Order: sequence, then C-alpha cells, then structure tokens
Amino acid sequence: MATAEQIAALRLMIAEPDDVAPYTDLALGAMIDLAEGDLNAVACKIWTTKAAGVVGMVDITEGGSSRKMGSLHQQYLTMAKTYCSQTVEATAEASRATRISKIRR
Repeated sequence: MATAEQIAALRLMIAEPDDVAPYTDLALGAMIDLAEGDLNAVACKIWTTKAAGVVGMVDITEGGSSRKMGSLHQQYLTMAKTYCSQTVEATAEASRATRISKIRR
C-alpha cells in the first residue's frame, strides 16, 4: 500500500500539489501500488498522459500578446522521457546491456 510519503514525492514529480481529480491521493496511491512502488514508472505514465491531453494546443499571437502553448506537448514528453529512463525496468535493462571492451593479450 502506498505511503503518504510516496504520494507526496510523486506529487512533486508530476507537478500536481493538490488532492483534486484526476490526481487524488487515492488515485495516485492505486497507481503506485500497481507499479509496485516504482514512482518513476508512475511519473512516466502521468507525464505521457498529460502530453496526450495538450497535443492539440497551438501558439497564439493576438493583440501584441503571444502564448507558446504548442511547446507544452514537447515539454511534457521531455518530462516523461526523464522519468521513463529512471524506472526500475529501464535501469535493470541497462545493467544487462552488451558491453564491449578492448581485447587484452
């Protein structure tokens, strides 16, 4: 069962400080439990979901004001990539990677 400390840490990772839908403490706790405590895996999934939600946003310029809303998608994917590379599964796979070294005689 996810602890309050794990949920608080995950909230920092996903930039969602408030206990409101869809990121309630109950929902985050369930996600942590499904990921067997791997906070990086949960953060990866959430940032990927957030990126999907902003994929249609575009840059807006009107009345001398501009908003670069189109860059949100890429920024969210960057956050997802950061956490996906740190998951337990990714680090285990990296440790099994083929290593090449010079032949010594």
